[in-house]
Amino acid sequence: MATWDSLSTYVNTHYKVSEQNDGMIALDFVVGNGRGQRVWLWRVSLLDGLEEWVQIESAVGKIKAIDLAAAMDLTETTVVGALAKFKDLLTFRHSVPLADLQISEFERPLHLVVTTADRLEAKLTGADIF
Repeated sequence: MATWDSLSTYVNTHYKVSEQNDGMIALDFVVGNGRGQRVWLWRVSLLDGLEEWVQIESAVGKIKAIDLAAAMDLTETTVVGALAKFKDLLTFRHSVPLADLQISEFERPLHLVVTTADRLEAKLTGADIF
């Protein structure tokens, strides 16, 4: 994959897309035990548009309702992704460049973000909102 358009084509072929626009694709995953998790793929550009990246992001919960120190403790050994903030949400996020992206460099982080965000949401909020 070399561009956002080629990633979008791949995602639309291999996943059920819940929502999409020019710079975002939303996917809903069933993660087991009756739980689900939404993930957003964001089109991001760096160097004044010279580099295209995809940001893989999934919500954990409302920041005000989460013990951030506990969230950091739960992610201290995480290899892929990091905690981030999107509006009033605590999210788990990972980004990769599109220029020479291999499918495994997208697929594995995608599933790790989904499962990690869901695990964090369950442990930190006890809910299944996202």
